[in-house]
Amino acid sequence: MDLANQIQELRDLSRQLLGDEAAEKISQAIDLACRFHQGQVRKLDRAPYVTHCLHVAKSCLDWGLTDTQGVCAALLHDALEDAPHDMNAEEVIREFDPVILTLVEALSKIRNLQTGSGDLPATYRRILMAASQDLRVLLIKTFDVLHNSQTLEVHNPTKAKNKASLALIYVGVTRRLGVMDLADALIELTLPHLMPVQYSRAQKSIDDLRTRGEASMQRLANSLDMVVGNGLAESFSIEPKRISDFFYLTEKPGTGRLLLIGWPVYRLRLLVEDDDTAWRVLGKMHSVFGPLPRHVRDYLNAPRVNGFRALTTRIIWDGHPLNIHVVRKCDEQANRLGVLAKWGSSGPDPTRYMRLLATLGDSDLRMSEVHAHVLPDMLDVYTPKGDRFTFPVDSVVVDFAYMVHTELGERCIGAKINGIQRPPEFPMSDGDVVRILTAKNARPQRSWLECVKTARARTMIKQALKNQEATVRGINRNPASGTFQLTSLTGKDILWSTCCLATPGMPIVGRLSEDGRWIVHCADCIKIQGSQWEKGQWAIQPGSEALLITFTVRHRAGALLEVLELLAKMGINGQTIQGRGRTADIYVISMEMDGKKPSVLGKVLHELLRVSAVQEILSFGWRQPYDSGPVTPGIRRMN
Repeated sequence: MDLANQIQELRDLSRQLLGDEAAEKISQAIDLACRFHQGQVRKLDRAPYVTHCLHVAKSCLDWGLTDTQGVCAALLHDALEDAPHDMNAEEVIREFDPVILTLVEALSKIRNLQTGSGDLPATYRRILMAASQDLRVLLIKTFDVLHNSQTLEVHNPTKAKNKASLALIYVGVTRRLGVMDLADALIELTLPHLMPVQYSRAQKSIDDLRTRGEASMQRLANSLDMVVGNGLAESFSIEPKRISDFFYLTEKPGTGRLLLIGWPVYRLRLLVEDDDTAWRVLGKMHSVFGPLPRHVRDYLNAPRVNGFRALTTRIIWDGHPLNIHVVRKCDEQANRLGVLAKWGSSGPDPTRYMRLLATLGDSDLRMSEVHAHVLPDMLDVYTPKGDRFTFPVDSVVVDFAYMVHTELGERCIGAKINGIQRPPEFPMSDGDVVRILTAKNARPQRSWLECVKTARARTMIKQALKNQEATVRGINRNPASGTFQLTSLTGKDILWSTCCLATPGMPIVGRLSEDGRWIVHCADCIKIQGSQWEKGQWAIQPGSEALLITFTVRHRAGALLEVLELLAKMGINGQTIQGRGRTADIYVISMEMDGKKPSVLGKVLHELLRVSAVQEILSFGWRQPYDSGPVTPGIRRMN
């Protein structure tokens, strides 16, 4: 379609969905977009660049974002980046509509000052923060990504994979907003480039299973007369699953994995008029076909966090499980389009997404922490009063405590799960009833950061640990005098700096890190700047601490022998050793050693750097010998 026809199509669609007045404003935005991008072409097909802006704007209307300012912002979303400087795009858009300018600013890339290229984490963070106030920003950006994903095949495989990975970042947030059809479309477009071999195999498996199951599904359709009509379901559909149903995002943003493809590859959806009918239909299905135990879920009265409403269950048909969704007609569109459903008539309901919006608006969160918040929720956990909270798999008691109330999390000492007392780090299971136990003097522990799964809990713990009153195991502080005593080498909250290798007896300074650990440096370290550092004293008691050290050596014959000769010379026992290749020329060695006082063991750090084969100390720390439990796989005892 040529540019003129594309413009006319958008104008006609705007008039049809929004009315004459809105269509006139959108026409003005089209004219501005054409002016700002005049002479610019898309690299992939040499088409006028403004066609991309027109396509994003049309996607807004097609998907249900029937919002005049939103469509105009979609048309102008690249104007601040691409318009010639002498056009004063910012001032022109501000005069056109200040709200639209705010949306366009949030959608514009942040440039890295050193490289000049886009700064993805900073841009993503700005988009999410803006979306916490106005969801249109995130939706327009997703439509932008959707259009770019439709042309990935024109790039070479490496570039296409990188762009697919960037597009995948928006799948989690889109799913959380309930726009499942849009998330599925992104997955279907990106997976062939992100994991081509796995995608091809998975698609073949799905197609094979669908073909083998067609006859069985036809027999099921012929058996459903007893649950359709006569005051029961109004209609039904047997839907084949798509590859996106088997795809899960992983913890690293822009990555995911495909589950092994197996039955069921169909789902049965029954449409009903109201709640009462839904329960009657569910009961009828169970009485006729028999339910699978522990698979019944009431998402009508307790919707999922993305707004999904239905009664769900599983039955056995022809010897295989089959997913059943009993859906009210009024929820059908919302279950597919989420926040976009009925946008034009009633507008979005932000109260349904308050937990998500609060997370998006936290400027301290990294991309990975926001991403963790939108991973699939799989656990439904309840308070003694029956309030339901949904969590990622492997979430622990502390996650639950912080989700209920911040103060509960900060004072948490454990919980009673189904009447049994459990510690704060105990993982919850689906269907658990949890009552949090608190103590007045309890404080958040840094070790909680290693086990919590929700972004809210992680953020709240970090904020608490930043508090200067936070306690650090192994450190006695005197904030009034700006000094501290180091009372234990083996405190798990102590972070030993590798730039200066502070060891017992050397003058030291320290401060609290952002994650609540105590950083220890030598007093004369060149990295010590500012007034936040406190002077320290060694106050450790004589003990049998072991030194755990990780360092790199050049990959050559006899390199490790030089290290072992140093240990023998100093009379130090090597307890464990582990090695792995880092590059073709560099090897990483981890060792645990004891047999001498900490002051003597500490000298090894400095002596190691004098060994010709050793390149650098990567990390070191202290612990009681063998207090870490079983030896890590790959580590062997040294006799």
